[in-house]
Amino acid sequence: MKILFLNGSPRKNSYTVAIMKCIEKAIDLKHTVEWIHAYDLNIKPCRSCLKCRPDRICVLSKDDGHDVWHKIRSADAVVIGSPTYFGNMSGPLKTLIDRNLTAFEKMGSSGLEKPIPLHKGKKAAVVTACNSPFPISQLINQGEGTLQAVETVVKAGGFSVVGSIILDGAGFRKGIPLEIQEQAKVIGVNIQS
Repeated sequence: MKILFLNGSPRKNSYTVAIMKCIEKAIDLKHTVEWIHAYDLNIKPCRSCLKCRPDRICVLSKDDGHDVWHKIRSADAVVIGSPTYFGNMSGPLKTLIDRNLTAFEKMGSSGLEKPIPLHKGKKAAVVTACNSPFPISQLINQGEGTLQAVETVVKAGGFSVVGSIILDGAGFRKGIPLEIQEQAKVIGVNIQS
C-alpha cells in the first residue's frame, strides 16, 4: 500500500507535521510512505485553461505539479495537513491541489458532465493546526474551515475520510497533547486497514 503525505505547512517541524508524523508512526512498515512538502515545490498556479480535461495531466510547462499528479493518482491513501490560514489551507497546498484536479477526478471535455471520482474505496485523513483556542477553532472561519476545504477535495476524488484532527491553540502549546497523539494513532491504524 502507498500512503502519500501532503504537507501544506511552511515548517517541517510544525505542529501540523508533528501530528502527521504521529499518524505515520502507527502505519505498519510493510507499507510505503512518501512525503511531499508543498512549500518545497516549484508549481505554477492553475490558469483555468481547461486543457487538462478530459482526464489529462496539466498542459503547462513541466514543473513539480506534474510529478505530484502521478503520485496522487498512484496513492492508495492520502494524509493531508495544513496550518489554518483564515479558515482555509495554505496557499502552496491550494496551488498544488488546484493544479492536480484531474488526479482526483475524471473530467469531461466540456466541463458540464458530472466528474467521476478516481479514488473510490481509498482512504484519507486531514490535519490542521489552528492558533485559535477551543471552541473558536471549531468555527468555519477557523480550523473547521480548513478541514472542510481539504475534505471537499478528497471526497470529490472518492476518498473516504477516516479521521480528521484540529489542534487548537497551537501558538500557545508546548507539544502535542496525548489525546491528539491517540487520535492520530487511531487514524494511522484505520488508514491502512
